[in-house]
Amino acid sequence: MTKIRTCLFGLGHMGRNHLRVLQEDARFELVAVIDPVTSALPLAAQPVPLYKQLPDDLSFDLAVVAAPTELHYTLVTSLLNRGHNVFVEKPAASTKGQAAELVALAHKNNLHLAVGNIERCNPVVLALRKVVESGILGRLVHLNGLRAGGFPRNVKAGNNVILDLGVHELDLFRMLLGPIEIVHGVGHSTQESGIYDAAEISVRSKKGVTGTVHVNWLTPQRMRSIRVTGSQGLCLVDYIAQTCELFGHDLQAKSTAFSGFEWKRDAQGLESLSVPVIAKESLKEQLDQLHLYLNGAQHTLAVFDELIESVALVEQAERQVSGAHVLPFHDPHSERG
Repeated sequence: MTKIRTCLFGLGHMGRNHLRVLQEDARFELVAVIDPVTSALPLAAQPVPLYKQLPDDLSFDLAVVAAPTELHYTLVTSLLNRGHNVFVEKPAASTKGQAAELVALAHKNNLHLAVGNIERCNPVVLALRKVVESGILGRLVHLNGLRAGGFPRNVKAGNNVILDLGVHELDLFRMLLGPIEIVHGVGHSTQESGIYDAAEISVRSKKGVTGTVHVNWLTPQRMRSIRVTGSQGLCLVDYIAQTCELFGHDLQAKSTAFSGFEWKRDAQGLESLSVPVIAKESLKEQLDQLHLYLNGAQHTLAVFDELIESVALVEQAERQVSGAHVLPFHDPHSERG
């Protein structure tokens, strides 16, 4: 088996996770790590060359970019121009225009380009897609996504909770519903002036399905979930616990892929089913999907038009929030004395 020679850019939080899974996967050969500020690899990592900047003579097939968001466009452009396939952490770029330029450049150079919208690779999302596609919920009515907790260690100007967290839910809504539009948004800046750390975003699909995304960095406990309401049932998904539950009346009798499972029924006749999910670390599943993509096989990654759209939806949401009422930033120190 020919290994995919890989170079990792960035050793922040996500970069260290990529370092770990790349070194654990025999299909990839990590040939170097590039980080301008890190002086040493983590102690648990296997030895590999660490450079402050990319050497001109370094040979590799794939670049995994886990650098800060504001560097994505410039770095990915340079890598594509040098003839490297690129996997870039979300978001692929800061604007829809930049994302479109990257996709056009990848097309021009006949290269692979994908973005790390990691929840696409969460095993529980595969279960959710099977539920939706089975029709057991009836006509879809509303989706509600919650992604809360996990304030970034460093919040830089230009970043916000929509770009950091909302991109996942918006991408998944589009994956489940097809094209969607942002119809409303409201946000709050409670910790730092001008940086949204909580937001509510409303969307609508072309078929009239609606959705609401709530994201915040403030909740002490990390919560990641999605609720899908249909005309005949409800599906609840917890991304962290990797659980997928179905609720409704007379669902077991419907001719679907779930009719043969063991359902529960309460005293009021409400049926419920815990849909089987094969648990797996999403980052490792993402690497599996990346390997499929690089080898021309079917995959679940966001590439090309979907890559552009994932950035475009964030851009639209930010525009809606900026034009809506927001809770003004309040400095608690101003009341002292």
